[in-house]
Amino acid sequence: MQPATVLVVNAETDEVLGYVDATSPDLALVESLARMQLRARRRGERVRLRNVPDDLRGLLELVGLTDVLAVEAKREPELREEVRVDEVMQPGDPPL
Repeated sequence: MQPATVLVVNAETDEVLGYVDATSPDLALVESLARMQLRARRRGERVRLRNVPDDLRGLLELVGLTDVLAVEAKREPELREEVRVDEVMQPGDPPL
């Protein structure tokens, strides 16, 4: 399986439902994934995406669908970055 292959799994059973080629993600792919999730929800189910490459993850974040599509990307924190911690600036803080 190539690194740009996204696994589509059933959110409840973890059964692999299919694979998506994400070598060159675009808005057409995002729309297809959103429609797939919509069809699953209409049946009372939910799908999750695994092995999502960074470029597709970024595109999903840009359009605000990361949570809707239940993305499970493995992400390594960058140097000096903590996962799930947002930096808050106070009014008197010097600019970065």
